[in-house]
Amino acid sequence: MTSSTRIIPVREQPVPDEPIRDAADLLLRGGIVAYPTETVYGIGGDPSDSGVIKRIKELKGRNVRKTFLLLVGSRTDLREYVEEIPATAVPLMDAFWPGPLTLIFRASARLPSVLTGPDRRIGFRLSPDPVCAALLRALAMPLISTSANPAGKPPARSAREVLDYFPSGLDAVLDGGERIEGDPSTLVDVTRDVPLLLRKGPVSAETIRSVVGTLEEHETL
Repeated sequence: MTSSTRIIPVREQPVPDEPIRDAADLLLRGGIVAYPTETVYGIGGDPSDSGVIKRIKELKGRNVRKTFLLLVGSRTDLREYVEEIPATAVPLMDAFWPGPLTLIFRASARLPSVLTGPDRRIGFRLSPDPVCAALLRALAMPLISTSANPAGKPPARSAREVLDYFPSGLDAVLDGGERIEGDPSTLVDVTRDVPLLLRKGPVSAETIRSVVGTLEEHETL
């Protein structure tokens, strides 16, 4: 889209409608927008647009084989984009959604292979951040979510840090103030009989085990 980045302030509570509509309109027209979540700032776009996916990967300097997670506005929205919701996923969603827990499902045919990779798996999360939640309600579709930082750098926690990392290439930044909660979300694969912890984060392994009973951990953790 444009070469300049719009800064869209959205710090009031409750979240005002106009700046959210502006950001949603940009996204629906193929734009790339940075936005706050409950942990760090993310970069997002339309998950059905292969051009948007390519632009975000190039912006981050990311390995093309790596995939992105998606944010959804509700658990109902999730059903259209996954093959199934395994029984092991339900208690985790009950306990931790909305929240900083990303669950990996098998993608439905609605999502392009360039987004999911050859194994057709992709992570989903429901964010409790009011700005992020309002944006997803306005979009009425999932939103690509990847931390707002070049590969290998710490995630941005403010709009200023986003712009320091990406002085060009973004269409807008929703400035919701600084985010100081901590690490990116915990990542758990629920496509297996026993859930697998792939990335540690705010939701601990012990807490997850208290809900599902059994949890495997990736050997590199």
